Amino acid sequence: MVNQQHEKTCVELIEQIRDLVRSHRTLLARLSNAELLADDVALKLARLEEFLECGSLPESNRPAAGREKSQKREELRRMADSGASTLVMTPRSDGHTEIRIDAGKVFCLPPMLADVLSVLSMGGTAANDSLVGWKTVDEVAVLLGKRTGRHFTKHAVTQSIYRLRREIFNRGGANPYLVQTNRRRGVRFALKQKSRL
Repeated sequence: MVNQQHEKTCVELIEQIRDLVRSHRTLLARLSNAELLADDVALKLARLEEFLECGSLPESNRPAAGREKSQKREELRRMADSGASTLVMTPRSDGHTEIRIDAGKVFCLPPMLADVLSVLSMGGTAANDSLVGWKTVDEVAVLLGKRTGRHFTKHAVTQSIYRLRREIFNRGGANPYLVQTNRRRGVRFALKQKSRL
């Protein structure tokens, strides 16, 4: 009798655990969708801001603050052209990854963004400079899918690249334009070849 009650209790506990696992997966999916939506809105706002600063007004009519911001952005882009010498990625037990670019400060990235950075810093289509090669957004989606076991759309990859650029700047204080995008060539992390540790 005691064994039957114990078995029944175990079966009920297992069902409760399975139910909680399903609820957890549903919650993660909803949070992920909400995060993607928030990133999409942020990306669209950033594009609108950039268009308004750089695309719609002639240089002479652009507000001084907008001109200054645009000049700083261009300077950062030029500085990123030479690339980073080193990229050190150290996984932590909690799933996050510690990142250090050149001699900059150590900062952490969540698993998804660390995966994106890792893929972007791998070799790709040969570049005519000393940096790692370019990858198309489709190639990045495939590589991320292999790494994580999930399916990635172009849209999700683009959003992740935007988030990575923002986090490299916000968390690491590094040049966000080391994450390079080019409509014809694709995307990459501007890293000097054979420098990754």
